[in-house]
Amino acid sequence: MQKGDTRFASLLRRGAAVPALVWALSASWASAQTVTPELPAETAATAVDGDEIKVVARRREESITDVPASVGVMTGDQLDRLAIKDIADYTRQTPGAILIGSGPAYLNDVALRGQGGGRLGFSESTTGIYRDGIFVAGGGFGGRSFGRIDFYDVDRVEVYRGPQGALYGRNSVGGAVNVISKRPDLDFGAKGKAGYNNVDNLDLTGTINVPLGQTVALRIGGYYADQSGGFYRDQVTGRVIDNTLDWGMRGTLGFGIDTDSTAYLTIEQSRSEAPGFTSIGRNRTLDPDPFVRTGLDAIDRVVIDQTQVIGEFTHKFDGSSLTILANFKGRKGDRTGADFDHYLGIRLPNVALYDAQGEDFDRFGAEVRWASSGSGPLSWLVGADAMTFVSEVYSNRTGTVTGSGSTVIALRRQLRLQLSREELHSYSVYGLVGYDLTDRLNLSFEARFQTDNKDFRFQQIDLDATTNEAIPLTNFSRSWQRFLPTVAVNYRVDDRVSLYGRVATGYRPGGFNQSPAQGFFDRTPYDPEDITSGEVGAKGSWRIGATTLRGQIALFYNESRDVQQTTTLSTTNPSFTLENVGSNYIYGGELELGLRAPVAGGRFSATFNLSGAHGKWKDGASIIASGAVLDLAGKTTPRARDYIISLNGQYDHDVGGGMNLMATASYQTASGGYDDASLTRKSEGYSMLDLSAGIRGEHWSLMGYVKNVTNDLYTVVTVGGNDYFNTPRTYGATLSFDW
Repeated sequence: MQKGDTRFASLLRRGAAVPALVWALSASWASAQTVTPELPAETAATAVDGDEIKVVARRREESITDVPASVGVMTGDQLDRLAIKDIADYTRQTPGAILIGSGPAYLNDVALRGQGGGRLGFSESTTGIYRDGIFVAGGGFGGRSFGRIDFYDVDRVEVYRGPQGALYGRNSVGGAVNVISKRPDLDFGAKGKAGYNNVDNLDLTGTINVPLGQTVALRIGGYYADQSGGFYRDQVTGRVIDNTLDWGMRGTLGFGIDTDSTAYLTIEQSRSEAPGFTSIGRNRTLDPDPFVRTGLDAIDRVVIDQTQVIGEFTHKFDGSSLTILANFKGRKGDRTGADFDHYLGIRLPNVALYDAQGEDFDRFGAEVRWASSGSGPLSWLVGADAMTFVSEVYSNRTGTVTGSGSTVIALRRQLRLQLSREELHSYSVYGLVGYDLTDRLNLSFEARFQTDNKDFRFQQIDLDATTNEAIPLTNFSRSWQRFLPTVAVNYRVDDRVSLYGRVATGYRPGGFNQSPAQGFFDRTPYDPEDITSGEVGAKGSWRIGATTLRGQIALFYNESRDVQQTTTLSTTNPSFTLENVGSNYIYGGELELGLRAPVAGGRFSATFNLSGAHGKWKDGASIIASGAVLDLAGKTTPRARDYIISLNGQYDHDVGGGMNLMATASYQTASGGYDDASLTRKSEGYSMLDLSAGIRGEHWSLMGYVKNVTNDLYTVVTVGGNDYFNTPRTYGATLSFDW
């Protein structure tokens, strides 16, 4: 059972003292997300009666105004208008979200509300990663976030901020992101898009929807993106380093559409080829130019092949509905030999080190839930889920090191083959009960009981005869159980405005370090991380003549225990390790405002998003950094930005003949914070401006765009003395059709 019931009760008592604050905030109501002037057909699932937005934040469809939490929604149409194709673009548009990476895109993470300072390539994420309502994260090589296939043919993306342990379970300590794909319907349709940009990226996308009967339909399509140019080059050969290739296919078959019993089966296959972490990282010692690599002996590439199957069955009873979900994901990732001595900042004639890594990953998941669907005062939901995965990883460091001396000996110790296997079995039951105490006041209680069992085995083979770095096959096993409650109150001021308060808990499982440092083998396992959070907020919408306004505001306070942080334990081993370092607290808030209005004969919409967070380590928190113990008490927690701002505007104007002119501008900026617990790396600020303009006919559109107009360059992350940068200015055009 989770320790910390007293903390939960303490925060619950604090929540009772803040209704006055909530009322004071009610003048700045909150937006679920951007609102388009005319809601296109594909966004109908998120809006009814013109303005009301429907979400599935609590595992059942309901108005966003009735959800006692901070929720954001971005439709597929909005993703297209803002030229959002991946998780890096998405996080810059999402209040409270930051991107955590270690160079290549396959290592990216999404962190919400300052959670996620500790992460490794194969550790658990701090954000719940969901596709169509089922958990899809796990493993490395893209298993900690979303890939291109997930952002293909999107209906909408919902983000649930704050701990979601009760209804979403594992990993959702900062929140959860749910990418919802478009489903087959009973109308024939076809759409496609062709794009090209200044780095010779040819991007093709196509989808067709075909009715196969009165209640059966097939939606099938895919994408192909080939980037032959790039920004990064090898100094000696002039070769482009960051060329990429992505393709994916998806087919979804729907049965019983528009009936009480529906079933959907989705099968998808994808492949990604991209540069590795050494090729695109600017080593501070060897590379004077951010985009030119000096003296590379090898250019590493990452190839990821993935197969995913998602099944869903829903039956509607009188007053309730039953949903059954199942998921399989198989992924094989390989990174070819990287120039590891370049990564270390070493250029010696007697040293040549190469590092390769790969993973075979398989996950199976299933979930069943039964929820009320009536309009009475009592609402309820019960559910259970199970998941298992197996991750087999190899890490092979080869090469030649000749000569003598302490540096040579230390480098010879790097020559090794590591083999590991991690297996997870996870089970949980959960539920929700809500009751209307009055016609305006609702009280709800959510809870989950979860059990996680992990087994890990590890072996290290020494590849140098002069050293003794071998580690025999060693087995580890750990189990954890958690009870994760949430209590919330929602008050409807009127039909358009609500106030809420919430106390929630979350849990990030423990695990095992894939590359144990010599002399610290006992630190291979690490413990779970727990969080308790209090939140108050307000949300609503108004009409002033023909103008519609939306708004949402939330303030939160989090307390985390046994926080997982990344460090290097040894001065002679560059491997990163996750450690439990103690407790901290983080507080902050988000503000979202949206506007839609007729302007100069056209339709204008705009959104303004602002978020910020700050935190401190509590007494007793400490971390081992390069062999020395560092006291963290009173120091600032990492991964919390002073502010993150995004401002978007869209304008459409009818020019006759069934055509519309379109223009979009998006500005994003952020500042403050640190990348690491030792506070040696400040997070760099950024200011990004994206512009697009085009013309749209009844069934086609032509759009030109420029992303990062001012070519603002900043360091996204620094790893082991290597800097990784954001994408420089890109510009291009897309031609789309839709029938």
